[in-house]
Amino acid sequence: MVSIGERVLYMEGVNESPKIKAFHHFLLDKKVSSLFNGSSDLDEQFFKILSSIQTNNKKAFEEIYTKKSKSNPNRDSPAPFVNDDYLIFCLIIAIIKFDIDKIWIKNIISIRNRNVTTITFENILNENYSSTSNQSEIVLTFLRLFDQSKINNDLLNGALKSITENMNLLENRNDFLILCAFTTYDFIIYQKEASEGNEISLLKKFNQNFKTRIKILAWILQAVIFSGLIYSLSKLPIYKPQVLLFIEKYNFLFTLLGASGFTFLGNQIPFIKNKSQELLMILFGYPKQLLQTKK
Repeated sequence: MVSIGERVLYMEGVNESPKIKAFHHFLLDKKVSSLFNGSSDLDEQFFKILSSIQTNNKKAFEEIYTKKSKSNPNRDSPAPFVNDDYLIFCLIIAIIKFDIDKIWIKNIISIRNRNVTTITFENILNENYSSTSNQSEIVLTFLRLFDQSKINNDLLNGALKSITENMNLLENRNDFLILCAFTTYDFIIYQKEASEGNEISLLKKFNQNFKTRIKILAWILQAVIFSGLIYSLSKLPIYKPQVLLFIEKYNFLFTLLGASGFTFLGNQIPFIKNKSQELLMILFGYPKQLLQTKK
């Protein structure tokens, strides 16, 4: 997997190509209709396909598909669009989404360059999502956009393994695969964190509960300390017997006033409050590195 710095640098260049930018927006579920700059007929078809998918407009897609499907290239003379991963991938999504006959698209895929992306496209059309021959990031991208109910933990783990072990992702300069990998990786991390009962979410919940209990314990500790000070002062021999009698008579009231007074003081002086909480958290083994993010 690439570093964050490398990813940021790559993403800065995405906006330089309207087509790649549109595909990236599509993967992020952002509107693409306003991005088309009329560069070519093929790009116009691509933008319209993306828009028809986003707006769930079957009629608009059928108008494009009717014209496109009249093109019948063969292996000896393939048309340029045949090996256009962006266009073919989005055609597959729309054809399956709108329940269009798959004969034409299967023929197109059969004359493509025979590589792992082509094999993955074939398997998606055949609903063979778990094949070991697939590029998992492409399969997961398709299912994320089309039918998330078919995503399981095996697919998530397989895609994560494929992405993190691909040390040459950027060097291969395959923008289609790079964008699928980046958005899939983000989706996997989100799913892993959001899933109810998983280790990360349980640890986050424990961390929040732990902090809340430390705050309560710190309040109690402050009250006990101040009450102890009040009690100690009441036992000093400098008081006259009348004063001691008065203090003993209203000892309970002094305790309450002491607790509330110290708590008020602690709350008014953030340094006292924060330091008391931090000391307790360190005492109970809370990592010092996380204290900077403590609320």
